[in-house]
Amino acid sequence: MSIPRIPNLSPEAQQVEERAILRVEQELDVLVREYRKRFGAMVSTDLARELFEDYAASIETRLRFASAVQKAAARIADKTFAQILSERGSGMALFTAGGTGAGKTTSIRSTGQTAGLLTNARVIYDSNFNSLGSAKAKVEFAIASGAIAVVIFVHRHPVESYLQGVLPRALEEGRTVSISAHLRMHRDSLKTFLRVQRAFAENPKVAFTVLNNTGHATEAFPADISYLKGVKYDQDEIFNAIKEGLDHAYSQGKISQDLYEASCGDT
Repeated sequence: MSIPRIPNLSPEAQQVEERAILRVEQELDVLVREYRKRFGAMVSTDLARELFEDYAASIETRLRFASAVQKAAARIADKTFAQILSERGSGMALFTAGGTGAGKTTSIRSTGQTAGLLTNARVIYDSNFNSLGSAKAKVEFAIASGAIAVVIFVHRHPVESYLQGVLPRALEEGRTVSISAHLRMHRDSLKTFLRVQRAFAENPKVAFTVLNNTGHATEAFPADISYLKGVKYDQDEIFNAIKEGLDHAYSQGKISQDLYEASCGDT
């Protein structure tokens, strides 16, 4: 299956994308071995991006080329996930779910109810869980492989997630997400999690957990499905609040113009 291209990339980013896709098409098995050597059982597109030098060279290139290597990195992550589960063994396949900047891994690790799961899992698919078709297929694949599928949704208010999650990470790692994409991710991950939970509610090989990470400095707290069903936001109000925070950070010289423009973009 061919790897789709991202539309509307700059000419330079298109060249980076083509190099990344060509490398995956020619060296996928090599890249998967390299990935597993570096990152073990933690599988994510974000980590797979690190295998591409065009992207990983600096904070600046991470900002400029994150989208350019996204599809190639996703193919590596998917192949790694499938390979780990195809190997002999049993245990748990852990899926993270929730919007960008929600603090998913940190919340799971620091919450008493879930603290040991990352260590004991056969594979961890660290994602937002925002695509229904992909999410259901991965859960079904995990079950078919003999694993117990555990899906943990971490909820955090989108404004807090962006200004205290996405932005600090961008300053440290160079990778960001626009406000529009951030809001879309929070909306879609919540919707997908609830739909997948309904689809597998009667399956004893699938478990669902909700953690509330809004307003908690040191650890998240267990919540339930009904809590998520009641989450509603005014999208315009949230967009404006995040934009105000970005404007302030930019005016104070805390973020660069490139980071500010990427954060305020439409993709």
